[in-house]
Amino acid sequence: MEHARRRYRAVVAYDGTDFWGFQLQARERTVQGEIEKALNRLTGSPIRIDAAGRTDAGVHATGQVIAFNAVWKHSLPDLHRALNAVLPDDIVVQRLEIASTTFHPRFDALSRTYQYQIINQPWPDVLLRRYAWHIAKPLDGTAMQRAASYLVGEHDFASFGKPPQGQNTVRRVLRADWSTENTRLTFTITANAFLYRMVRNIVGTLVQAGMGLMEPEAVQQILAERDLKKSAPPAPAHGLCLVQVTYPEEA
Repeated sequence: MEHARRRYRAVVAYDGTDFWGFQLQARERTVQGEIEKALNRLTGSPIRIDAAGRTDAGVHATGQVIAFNAVWKHSLPDLHRALNAVLPDDIVVQRLEIASTTFHPRFDALSRTYQYQIINQPWPDVLLRRYAWHIAKPLDGTAMQRAASYLVGEHDFASFGKPPQGQNTVRRVLRADWSTENTRLTFTITANAFLYRMVRNIVGTLVQAGMGLMEPEAVQQILAERDLKKSAPPAPAHGLCLVQVTYPEEA
């Protein structure tokens, strides 16, 4: 009996510490490379995956979405179990389902949500050293929140990143806010799409407001300048996590 080729959709989590980013590279360990290697091993065929976004080296994910075409003669739960059995410990397929033949995780997405964590105390947190940026100097969370508020809406974000392709640097930010729990500050930002290093450049700039090195209102001027040199240096990659990608049926 010949089994049909199907399109699969998966939600994937990974610890980005030991990866050179998501996208396949010839000589370096990547998330895409490890997933494709696992699929090749299980199906006996070379498989190329599509993803909602290409996270940088050191960036984590709990809600990355991928899709791939494969011929699999067993059940869907069997494929889910088999994938997690052969994938390395720093990648987990959290959800797996059959998708429409035309589904594309990047082009069909309505929005993406990232979170960035900061530990704001005199000493590092040893258990969060791989997942949060440690800042010893006290931060003014109210100033950081006020600065973040100027990001919401449709703006040209050329001062905060470069487009992955083409020239368009206009993006629509739906949410940009900080929450605080003890000494942990979490920045959550949702947009229709992001520029390369956009979130890390934004966080680096908002921290400047939190340290009193710039007024929160300066974010408006930085946006207006449309010059990448006007934003602060990017926050470290290890504090960033892709947490959710939203699609039309989930809106």
